[in-house]
Amino acid sequence: MIIALAPRLSRGCSWVWLSIVLLGLSPWAVQAQTKPPAETAEKPKAATEKGAEAPAEDEKPADADEAAVVQEEVKSSVEVFVDPLAVKANENTFPQLPAGNFNIKQIRDVEAMAKGAAVDRDLIQKYVTKYTADLTNRRYIKGLIDPEVGQNPNSSDAVGFREASAHLASPIDLAKKGNRTAFLKTYTEALLAQAPKVLKNHLLARVEMAILLGKTGSPEAIDTFIAQINDKEQTILVKLWAVRGLLNVMQVSGGGFQDLPGGPTVIAKAAHALVDWLAEEGLPWPVRLRAVEALGTLRMAADPKAQGKLEMASTLMGILADPKARLEVRAQAAWALGMLRVSQANPKFNYKLVAFYAGEVAAGLGEKVTTTYSSNLSLAQLYASPLLFQIYPAFNGVDGVRESGLLRMPTLGQNRGYVEQVANLIKPVAKSAIELFKSPPGSRDKAAKELSDRVGALKSFLEKNVPEDSQFGEKDYPLKAELARVPAGDPKVAGAARPQ
Repeated sequence: MIIALAPRLSRGCSWVWLSIVLLGLSPWAVQAQTKPPAETAEKPKAATEKGAEAPAEDEKPADADEAAVVQEEVKSSVEVFVDPLAVKANENTFPQLPAGNFNIKQIRDVEAMAKGAAVDRDLIQKYVTKYTADLTNRRYIKGLIDPEVGQNPNSSDAVGFREASAHLASPIDLAKKGNRTAFLKTYTEALLAQAPKVLKNHLLARVEMAILLGKTGSPEAIDTFIAQINDKEQTILVKLWAVRGLLNVMQVSGGGFQDLPGGPTVIAKAAHALVDWLAEEGLPWPVRLRAVEALGTLRMAADPKAQGKLEMASTLMGILADPKARLEVRAQAAWALGMLRVSQANPKFNYKLVAFYAGEVAAGLGEKVTTTYSSNLSLAQLYASPLLFQIYPAFNGVDGVRESGLLRMPTLGQNRGYVEQVANLIKPVAKSAIELFKSPPGSRDKAAKELSDRVGALKSFLEKNVPEDSQFGEKDYPLKAELARVPAGDPKVAGAARPQ
């Protein structure tokens, strides 16, 4: 079972830091916990809320029931998804790669290169070969996930995998700290030489290799990331870290992002891989959310060879308009659509339709806040986060990213009036959500009523101003608002009891 926690990135999006715990057949659980905005966050009451107390020592469950008990303790915070490919890849029967020997002086020499000493390509390759091979060592893997009773915690079997991981990551950290680009390039090339064998090995080795390649932020790894996303036999976790690797290549200091090196051909290649992956059935929603984020960050609305199809934008539109998708994923799709570069060659990009469905999602999130704040403030903050960090930028853009946000797109034209109206109704919804969290406990019901009224105004506008054109790209969308069922003006919204 893999439990994934999701703190926010600098631009407000959450991401996945993986803590690997293997139990039974190793289903993997994703705990999506978007950290609430700093200005609105309160200390969570996890120690006192119902269901949050840890069991006493004499009440702890047997291993066979541990996964079920974990789920019960955290209630809806944890969802378990089983990836059959990950179950298969967790079998400790894969071949060990030859490791060779490496001494402490050679380790120090590689660290010195990462800090600025002359680069020795052969020594770097030997270093990477040694420690990537250790990632495939079956004794080390067993010592990590299935240790023997009474095993010495300091034995090589117990610490071998962790030490190999640390040795492989350390030169990357040192080089990035000193901006040693020549070393990073050579080191990434050494990792890539081992990657084809490691990415077909044990689950832990695969994930570790994907993390290391992503950590480099190196353009040399782009083709490998795309290949993993396209590989039908690769596990979801490796694909997820390949997506993170693409994002790391594109991210720049200050929270913005650049184009993938290689121009439109490489960008289209990555975009098609993400579009195909998003089309797969049963993809866990947190994974879909990250793939959607990456597709938006690529900023390509359509393949340059087929501008009229709007293939990338249409994939995102389908997610935004899907009433069965989670609001968090739909909000990320709205953000992604707002990041795309839309040209005159994309006449079927329907701005009004995007604004309409983004407004629908904003209303749904606002109502979730009003129905949960009184019983679970942290959960209400989770619902507010996409309002502030995905929906609002979908209209107003991201700082440092030119022509981002629907209102800043040069081809908006005559659609501006409608899009501005929706944006101007969403803004007070987001503001009221912040005010609710800022309010002292005794004033929150009043603030929730204000939020409810703002949501009501947004819903009313959407219901009365359905776009006349329902086509986006080559598809027609049913223009029927799927807003939350609770009437915005219902007095029971403020202070409503939490469903049990």
